[in-house]
Amino acid sequence: MRRRSETGFTLIELMVVMAVMAVITAAVVVGIGNIRGANVQTEAGQLGVAVRYLYNLSVLNGRNYRLVLDLESGSWWGEAQESRDPCKAFLLPGEGQEDGKEVDEDDEDAAPKASNFAAAKSKLLKKKKLPKGIVIRSVMTSHQGEPTTTGQAHINFFPNGTVERAFVVLSVADDEEDAMTVEVLPLQGSARVLDGELDVRDFMDGEGL
Repeated sequence: MRRRSETGFTLIELMVVMAVMAVITAAVVVGIGNIRGANVQTEAGQLGVAVRYLYNLSVLNGRNYRLVLDLESGSWWGEAQESRDPCKAFLLPGEGQEDGKEVDEDDEDAAPKASNFAAAKSKLLKKKKLPKGIVIRSVMTSHQGEPTTTGQAHINFFPNGTVERAFVVLSVADDEEDAMTVEVLPLQGSARVLDGELDVRDFMDGEGL
């Protein structure tokens, strides 16, 4: 026993220990990847629910809404059009905008205000930040010529029962391959979650949907 303690670990024992450590490390990495992948799918599903909710609000309240996606902060929220001026109903995103005010969707007698859109009061449309490690990779809508990869993007909902077609790609921050695409369907006012990242060609091919 004294002789074994003096010589320390044998080469075979060291190799076994290193092999066990490698297996444990690999299992931890795979586990983290699976958790993040599950988070991407969960967040994509919640985004799809928000799309349907905004569609319903727009039709019921006779007001334009939009889904705002902030790619820099990895967050999204809903906004309602403040003015009932029909000329302002078709302003491009950002025109006449004055953020920071809230709109009560149930107050139909509210006087029109100068700004175009403001944060909606609904709890389901409050600003939501994605979990750490999950990002909004890109957003493509029918009013864009190319995908948005920085800054903010907007998906517009109209009271006539339509919504802009859009692709929203969510992914793990350090793994673009681990991605999900939320496709907003313009006539149904709903969204479907697809595995992987769809590109601009996919968007153009389905423009008539």
